[in-house]
Amino acid sequence: MKKALLTLFALAFSVVSHAQLIANKTDNKVTLGFDLFSDFQLAKANNSKWDARGFNQGVSLALTYNFPMGESSKHTVAVGLGMSSHNYYCYNRLINPYTNDTMLFSESYRGNDKFKRAKINPTYIEVPLELRFRIKDQLKIGVGFKFGLMVAAKSKYVGPDYTDDETLSDGSGVTIHEKDLYINNLERYAYSATLRVGWRWVSVFAAYQISPVFAVGHEAPEIHPLSVGFSFAPF
Repeated sequence: MKKALLTLFALAFSVVSHAQLIANKTDNKVTLGFDLFSDFQLAKANNSKWDARGFNQGVSLALTYNFPMGESSKHTVAVGLGMSSHNYYCYNRLINPYTNDTMLFSESYRGNDKFKRAKINPTYIEVPLELRFRIKDQLKIGVGFKFGLMVAAKSKYVGPDYTDDETLSDGSGVTIHEKDLYINNLERYAYSATLRVGWRWVSVFAAYQISPVFAVGHEAPEIHPLSVGFSFAPF
């Protein structure tokens, strides 16, 4: 975890450095932004056996062009292209990732010594649209919307190799490492409302995904993630 966080902060520093150079050369008409966030897995229905973890780290990157609103150069409409990667951690094993039918999850492994981690990791290509306002050139507010198209999704599981729920509590089974490079029954499209408030090039960022992560039906958990974190961009 520490190594991953150090890598993310190093990447953020690199992106911000290049973003400032781009902003200077384009007279602030082009912005390169980078987000570090955690997804809170908000549920709108009974999520069956799904046992979500509290902290779910993710990253996103976007390049936008800023169109002035009216005669003012302080307030802009920004549109561009980006990418985001989300990690939805849980204490369950996804048993049949390739199915088009009912999704099967194990019982929760929370508190089991053999359990290490389990997650589902979708990646989206995104088109962000944002209204950006400057107040006294330092305080910046962005309100927007983004549309995402899922281009990849994988799952990872490290934990006990139980074949049925009856063995869950008896300490049997061996630890396995399982990785699937494709998952059915995820929504292909993602729609999110976004908000960021910042000082100079650092902002607090939030996005609520209106569409669910999993396709409706199939006894899949109904999750609408709320992403909260920090943005680094000289807009």
